[in-house]
Amino acid sequence: MAALLERGATVFLICTPKAALEEPAHKLGVTIAPYKLDRFNLIRTRSRMRKYLKRYRPALAHSTGYEADVLLRWAAKNLPVRVVSSAICGSWPPRGMGAFGSWVRRRLERDSLRRVDAFFADCADLVERVVAFGLPRDRVVLDPPGVSLSRVAREAVLPFSAPTGAPLVGYAGALEHSRGLLVLAAAVPALRAIYPDIRVIVAGEGPARARLLPAAADGRIELLGRVESAPAVLAALDVCVFPVAEEGTPTSLLEAAALGKPIVASAVHGVADLFEDGTEIALVPPGEASVLAEAILGVLADPAKAAAMGERARLRLVDQYSSTAAVERHLSVYRRLIATLR
Repeated sequence: MAALLERGATVFLICTPKAALEEPAHKLGVTIAPYKLDRFNLIRTRSRMRKYLKRYRPALAHSTGYEADVLLRWAAKNLPVRVVSSAICGSWPPRGMGAFGSWVRRRLERDSLRRVDAFFADCADLVERVVAFGLPRDRVVLDPPGVSLSRVAREAVLPFSAPTGAPLVGYAGALEHSRGLLVLAAAVPALRAIYPDIRVIVAGEGPARARLLPAAADGRIELLGRVESAPAVLAALDVCVFPVAEEGTPTSLLEAAALGKPIVASAVHGVADLFEDGTEIALVPPGEASVLAEAILGVLADPAKAAAMGERARLRLVDQYSSTAAVERHLSVYRRLIATLR
């Protein structure tokens, strides 16, 4: 939105009341319309959105999230507005409560997808899934996740008291169950067989914290809880570990790459698509603690190779996965679509 405003565009935001995006958008000067989804009357909600589109007549509307996507596509039918959707590989195709709920959501997605002029997908596997679902390939845009290099650099120098004198490996970020951190805890005995004094730290908060408490109690990991800066923790690690169990891209993995840190991660879609295994990142099968430990030990055993791997990942991120690159990809698509309206 900031980039669009800088280029003289008029930007409108439709969002739920008190959404996280509302305040920063308001500070930018974006016109905001509070949005409430009436789950029991989608026709009414669709009518409200259609009236909004007719009133403001945007050249392009970009939605995120299944419910907003379907409603926008319905509302924009036969109107002169380009429709853009975006999804991350872990959230698409949409799933509902139970088999019937998932069937309904996928049917609505399929029926409304034909109205999409561009669909941003964050990994190559998702591109193929969307094409197989029926959207023409020339409407699907590969859009890897991005991270702000300036923010990471700024936060990386915030105070963090890191343990010294021993190898330090671990994770910093949201403690989601999908992060697979129990696998990291299970890998610790194999790490200590080679490095008895190794320190394994996990920083952050989230729903997976409770399941990590036994590993913290028996000394396998040090559970730091909330920290002022995840990049500051990542910058202190000898190896950043992301044993993710589900497809998707943790923001903190990109932050580690931005810092040029050696990374060991699971080979899932959304991670394996971003960096080259062996030269930019060390990839392992998800859920296998012994293989994870072996990969971490391999990185620790060759510091020069590890440093070179981290630097290659950093260069890749600067070229392809910075927030600046992501913004330019979006603006390029927006310009192309709007030009076809003239």
